[in-house]
Amino acid sequence: MNAKQKIIEEIENVPEEIVYEVLDFLLFLKAKEDKEDLEDAKAALKEAQEVGTISLGELKRELGL
Repeated sequence: MNAKQKIIEEIENVPEEIVYEVLDFLLFLKAKEDKEDLEDAKAALKEAQEVGTISLGELKRELGL
């Protein structure tokens, strides 16, 4: 049994109030991940503005593609 199936099994056996708490926590974790992704993107954009960028062809050459 994988983790998702185990969570579903456990949720089926708890009071509705706990299900709401689990849902709230899950939504919190998703929002936190989205915020971290946004912060990473902002940092990458700032670096590109400060350092500059290279063309796609240059990138491919550097990666050996």
